[in-house]
Amino acid sequence: MKRIQKFLRLSIPDKLLLIHAFVVLTVVMLGLRVLPWLVLQRVLLKLANGYSRFRPAQRPSAQHIAWTVQAASRYVPKATCLPRALAAQLLLIQRAYPADLQIGVARDENGKLEAHAWVTSNDGIIIGGVPDPDRFVPLSHMEKQSMEDYVSAA
Repeated sequence: MKRIQKFLRLSIPDKLLLIHAFVVLTVVMLGLRVLPWLVLQRVLLKLANGYSRFRPAQRPSAQHIAWTVQAASRYVPKATCLPRALAAQLLLIQRAYPADLQIGVARDENGKLEAHAWVTSNDGIIIGGVPDPDRFVPLSHMEKQSMEDYVSAA
């Protein structure tokens, strides 16, 4: 009941943004079940670029968009970092913000490989921040390093 009251106290634009974030996150979760994430990301980016119609004066801040994705993720089962990052990327691009999805890997203290996804915009992490982000090596850096190793070995 308390959550419903909090929702009802939101402004109409905030209610609409929260509902939009919930719908996008739900679609992303379903999409990840049937498509590889890179394919889904390409589809989402096409949708985002085709729908971008917000003028800077009308749009919420990038941090506010991230907040709505985080809030919506509490109601979508198993909405981990990747679906939240994909949803945030779509919503940010729709509102004319730069949004770069990053996926990184690291080893935990037991040596187990773990992955994490986050979105950056204007050189800052918008969603998916962790206390020690430097321990995650972005996959794009790993791919570049692997290619450099491959080329130098040839």
